[in-house]
Amino acid sequence: MSSDDEDLWPVLPSEIVADALADPAVPAEVFSAVAALTVAICEDPWLSGSDQVGTDPDWREILIPKGLGIAEYRVSPQDQHVILTRIVLF
Repeated sequence: MSSDDEDLWPVLPSEIVADALADPAVPAEVFSAVAALTVAICEDPWLSGSDQVGTDPDWREILIPKGLGIAEYRVSPQDQHVILTRIVLF
């Protein structure tokens, strides 16, 4: 592992998110936008444009680019990874 990799936060999809993205009815544009968003979250889980959910600063939500929906995720600082918990597609 390089020192650059140590700054990354792996993004793991929840079962609900994995099932939603595996649906053949999901357009390629939506799948690509969510994939690009996970790369951005991997680089910085507290992305500019993301909002805290409730009082927990590690529970975040952000718009999926191009107005395609909303993604919700949970940052785990102790494990240095992120769980993509839910996506709501428009």
